[in-house]
Amino acid sequence: MEPQQEESHIPSLRALERGLQLLDYLIRVKEARLHKIAEETSLPPSTTHRLLQALERHGYVTGTQHGFYKLGLKGFWLTGVRESLRHVLEDLQKKTGETVNLAMLVQDEMEYVERAVSDHALSFVVSVGQRVPLNCSALGKAVLAYQPDLLAHISLKQRTSHSITDLVELKAELEVARHRGFTLDNEEYFDGVFCVAVPVFDQRGEAIGGVSISGPTVRFSREQAFQYAPLLKAAGERISQLLQTHEGGET
Repeated sequence: MEPQQEESHIPSLRALERGLQLLDYLIRVKEARLHKIAEETSLPPSTTHRLLQALERHGYVTGTQHGFYKLGLKGFWLTGVRESLRHVLEDLQKKTGETVNLAMLVQDEMEYVERAVSDHALSFVVSVGQRVPLNCSALGKAVLAYQPDLLAHISLKQRTSHSITDLVELKAELEVARHRGFTLDNEEYFDGVFCVAVPVFDQRGEAIGGVSISGPTVRFSREQAFQYAPLLKAAGERISQLLQTHEGGET
């Protein structure tokens, strides 16, 4: 690489190093306010805020309603918890035979971060990194059921003829889901796909993501979803425990 080309990459490299510095700090302290992060990392508050926003857009950091920043689900991969989370997903996949997904809330969408794919020749598979709307996915509704304030900040997307785009109808469904502990997606994002999901909670009891079981409607129906709900709830609780343990710094 020519010297001039190397110099042109210096700002990007510096931003990367600073971003990693912020992640290292959040791994150590678990959560902190903007001014504290800037102070402890010796970075200007404006630079710190800009970097945190970039990390949040990509799911490595999340901001709380209380003004704190902490690791997002992707950020937890850096703590070594990924293998344990994957084991939970694979165990659930073996028990149900269907694809199991883990997704996190990133701004106003859900992003798939891990999965355990069904062995069936006909199965529903999404790519890690793919994002889906909150209102027409079981994973998104699992978060909305426990964070209803988000409804004021999102637009209701229509992906299929089954998508719920009426706010009153959606609120009523979320109320029912909150009482039974899981949400359903009956061909609301993909035609021919049924999905059931539960939320994943952080230490503050805030829904930050979800875990789901999904499959083609020719094999996976509402009846199967209700049958698998106890297993799914147990998996969601285990994943929440794993994330909360790492948040609290326990081993």
